[in-house]
Amino acid sequence: MDLSLMPCAARPNSGPCVGHKRHTGKEEMIALYGVRVSQWSMTYFAGAWISLALAEMVWMSGLAKPLSNIGSSWVLIGVHLTTLSFLTLLMIGALNQFVPVLTQTELASQRLSGITFVLTVIGVAGMIAGFLSLPATISGALFKSIPWLLPTGGSLVVLGLVVGVINLGITVKRAWPWALPTWFVSMGLFFLLVTIVVGLVLAFSLAFPALFSSHQLLVIGGRGLASHVVGGIGGWFTLSAMGVSYKLLAMFTLSPEHDGIQGWIALVATALGIGVVWVSRWVNARAFAQGGWALIVLGLVVYLADIMALYRRRKRRNQLELNARYARIALSFLAAIILIALSVRPTGRLLRIDIVLVFLALYGWLGGFALTQLYKIVPFLTWIRLFGHRMGKGRTPRVQDLVNESRDRYAFILYFFSIAMAAIFLQQGWTLGFRGMMFLAFIATLDIGRALYHAAHPLLPLNETRRSHGTETVIRRGS
Repeated sequence: MDLSLMPCAARPNSGPCVGHKRHTGKEEMIALYGVRVSQWSMTYFAGAWISLALAEMVWMSGLAKPLSNIGSSWVLIGVHLTTLSFLTLLMIGALNQFVPVLTQTELASQRLSGITFVLTVIGVAGMIAGFLSLPATISGALFKSIPWLLPTGGSLVVLGLVVGVINLGITVKRAWPWALPTWFVSMGLFFLLVTIVVGLVLAFSLAFPALFSSHQLLVIGGRGLASHVVGGIGGWFTLSAMGVSYKLLAMFTLSPEHDGIQGWIALVATALGIGVVWVSRWVNARAFAQGGWALIVLGLVVYLADIMALYRRRKRRNQLELNARYARIALSFLAAIILIALSVRPTGRLLRIDIVLVFLALYGWLGGFALTQLYKIVPFLTWIRLFGHRMGKGRTPRVQDLVNESRDRYAFILYFFSIAMAAIFLQQGWTLGFRGMMFLAFIATLDIGRALYHAAHPLLPLNETRRSHGTETVIRRGS
């Protein structure tokens, strides 16, 4: 990896930088890797964190009972707070910054990024209100039936995310031919579009069942829901996370960029497998679906092996920061999901273990990986915003000086522990234990949020510094 592309604070044993020119304009637009820092990414991250905390509150409250009624209003609220508000907002916010980094081109429009955020947040709020005012046939509704709320909120989400995909798509198109991480992200964005369209059909079927025949409702609620889950968790979230991980983990561990065939095998096998499973769900072709699942497993196994090789090639042999250390736990959740899935004999019916696997994917693999990487991304962008103009003019703090790993690591340990135990209790059918573990996950999420807030908002004036490890370090009370 070319160290000259990295800010001094991110390099091992870095001294003063030279050769970097100060860029004019707003502080948020200081150049990063030759591209501008996203104006909206931090807002996306804040919205995502709030949504995760709200989702955990829904699960720990007992209002949502995924084992007794997966189609109740509160279960749907908990699921969509996790998928649309937490993971999708976080992923779009991260891609607004790192797609330009991946492609070395500017984001097509900062304004469109803001429009995407506003439409998506308003749309999700409308969907939550819609879930609580569904027809009486859906349990958990609190209000008088207002059927138009859910599809209206869903339409706003679709519109916002389509704007976001167009914004990112224009940016990606400028960088043809694409590198491996860009291909992963592009495939993820394709599945995002597919997933939200199916989701909108599901919303209309819940709000206006009279518009559909009984057979159509059966197909939409069965095959449509299955394809919605596969396209969202497998296509949009997992493919995008795989692509981002190739860039982020290499960048933050100072490992060589990917240059082998393994990553391409992982891409083709996983994306093709997800596509085969998605189509097979709609046409009810179970034999083809099994072939698709085999391809997905192959792709994920090759990916995990490739990422482990990336860790072994890192230049920081004796220094692995918290985000990279604990990302391995999230990757371990992905490995566990593969092993558990291989041990389950498919029946074609929704089983308790299927719910557990979805939970582990959303909160262990994807949520865990997202939180660990936020712990590096937030101080990294803060460093660029506050200290980027000082590059080449003397010593600056390191990115790691904006966080307190020795304290913050306990929050991540608690988060991963509680999610693992919640999955076990969910499989055993112990609802009270599941709720207790989600309460612990909520506490961990609050503490991670505290750490991210302090990383984004150093509390003392920047000229109040002390010497630490040969560099200037920002002193932060209460961190």
